[in-house]
Amino acid sequence: MKKSILYGIFFLAVMVAGSSCSKDFLELEPKTGQTEANYYKTEGDAFLAVTAVYDAYAVQNWQFAPTMADIWSDDAFCGGSDASDMSQWQDMESFKMEPENNSSSDLWNRCYSGIYRANLYLQKQEDIAWTTEGLKARHEAEVKFLRAYLYWDLVRHYGWVPIITEVFPNVEEYKNVPQSTPAEVFELIASDLLDAVAVLPVVLPSSEKGRISKGAVQALMARIYLYQTGMSAINELGLTAEQWTDGTTTINKAYIQSALDEVILSEAYSLIPSYADLFDWDNQNNAESVLEIQYSDKAKSGDWGGWNINGNFASVWYSVRNPVGDTTVFAGWSFSIPTWSLADEFEPGDPRKYVTLYDAEANMTNYNRAFMNTGYFNGKYMARAAYIGSGGDASHNFPRNHMDIRFADVLLMAAEVWLADNPGKAAGYYNRVRTRALGESAAKTSITLDDIYHERRVEFGGEGLRKWDLLRRGLTYTEQKINASFVVPAGITNAGDFANRNYKPNTFGMFPIPAGEIRNMNAGVLKQMVPAYIGL
Repeated sequence: MKKSILYGIFFLAVMVAGSSCSKDFLELEPKTGQTEANYYKTEGDAFLAVTAVYDAYAVQNWQFAPTMADIWSDDAFCGGSDASDMSQWQDMESFKMEPENNSSSDLWNRCYSGIYRANLYLQKQEDIAWTTEGLKARHEAEVKFLRAYLYWDLVRHYGWVPIITEVFPNVEEYKNVPQSTPAEVFELIASDLLDAVAVLPVVLPSSEKGRISKGAVQALMARIYLYQTGMSAINELGLTAEQWTDGTTTINKAYIQSALDEVILSEAYSLIPSYADLFDWDNQNNAESVLEIQYSDKAKSGDWGGWNINGNFASVWYSVRNPVGDTTVFAGWSFSIPTWSLADEFEPGDPRKYVTLYDAEANMTNYNRAFMNTGYFNGKYMARAAYIGSGGDASHNFPRNHMDIRFADVLLMAAEVWLADNPGKAAGYYNRVRTRALGESAAKTSITLDDIYHERRVEFGGEGLRKWDLLRRGLTYTEQKINASFVVPAGITNAGDFANRNYKPNTFGMFPIPAGEIRNMNAGVLKQMVPAYIGL
C-alpha cells in the first residue's frame, strides 16, 4: 500500500473493523455501509473504532518493524532469492537507504494512518452514548497507548516528525504541520502513556487477551526509557533521559525501577517453565505475554495490498525455500536469515538455540540454499504447514501472534535499571530468566551489563529487539558488532553474498524521511533528518 500521509489521513477508521487479531476481543466480522456521519453513536461503534486503531498497530505491509530491526542488526541477514530481492531491505542492510525506499514510506504511512484513526476516535468519543461505567476511560487509554506506540515507531526511525493530535478539516492544514524535535515527540509519548497507565487494568480476563494492560504500558515505558538513555549521547537528536516528561511527571530511572517492580510483584505474568512451549503455536497469549500482536486467518486474505492481510505475513518471509524432508515446514522466501554470530552466542547446551534457530541442514534432506544462506531460519515464527489458513492466499493467513513484550524482557530490563543501585536485586531478576533455560546451576551471584546483553540476545533472538539493544550501547559498539557479523566462517561457499555491507554510523539506525511525503507537504516543511540522508 503506497498511501501518502495525506491519503491515510482521510482513511476512515471504522472501515477496517475486521482487524488483524485472533482472540475474542478482536474476532470481528467486517462491517459495511458505515460512514463517519452515521457512526460513533453506540458503545459498539466505539469498540469497532478502537479495534481499527489496534489494526494499525498490527499491520505489516512489507515494513514489519521487528523483521527490519533484525535484518539491520547482527542477528539476521536480509536473504531472499538474490541480491535484488526486496531491494528496500537490501539497501537498509547495506546502509544505502534513500528517500524513495519503500519500507521507509510504508512504515511512515502505517504510523500516520494509525495516528489518524486514534485522533479521529479521540475527537469523536464525546458523541458516544456511554452507559457502561469506566468504558469510555478505558477505550481512551487504549487508544492513547496505541498512538504513543505509533509515535515511538516514528521517532526511533525518523527522529524529527510532524506531531498531529487532531483531525483537520482540510488537506492544506496537514501540508503545513512542521516537524517536531525528538524531545517534543517523546513529550507527547510520555503524556499519552502516563494517561493510559492510570486507567488500564492490571489483570485481563481470558476473553480480553490481546488488549492493552497496565503492565504493557509500564513495560513499554521502560523499553523507551532504556533506548532513550542509551541514545542520549547523540547530540544531533537533542535527547537526554531527563527530558522525557509530560511537563509534570518525569519518567526517569527511579520511575522505571518502581514501574518494573510493580509489574513483577503484581504476579499478573510469569515465565513459562519450558522455553520451547513459549513458542508453541497452540500456546499463544500465555502467562508470559505482556504485549502481543494478534493475527488471525479469519479474513481469508488474498489481497497483497497490506492492510487486508490479517494473518502473520512475516511467517512466510522467515521460512525455507523449497523445503524437502520436513513436512512440518510450509515453504517460504528465506528472508531475515539468522547469522552465524547469533548462533555462536549461545552457550553449549542452551535449549534456546534450536528453538530460536531452525537448522535446515540437520532437519531437511534438501532445500533452496538461496542468497545469504547460513543454514539457519527463524524457528520461532517461520511458517508451519499445520497452520495454513482455511481460505485466501496461504502466505497471508498464518494465525501466529507476535510477542512484542514478554515477561522475560520485563525481568531483564529490571535487572538493567537496578544493576548500579541494587546489584543483588538485579542478579535475582537476571537469574530468573537465565535459570529457566539453563537450570539453577547456571545462576550467577553477580552480573555485569555484558551479562545482561548476552542474556537478552539469546533470550530474544529473532524477535526484533537486537537492533535497539545495539544502539543503546553506542555507535562504536554497534559498528563493531554488525561488521563482525559479516565475517564469514571458513569453508563457506557463498562468501560473496556477504561482501560490501559495512556499517555507517551517521545513519544512527534511522530511516530517511520518505521522498513522497516531502513532495506532498509544502516546501521546507519536512527538511530535518539524520546526517546520512541530507542532500539525497
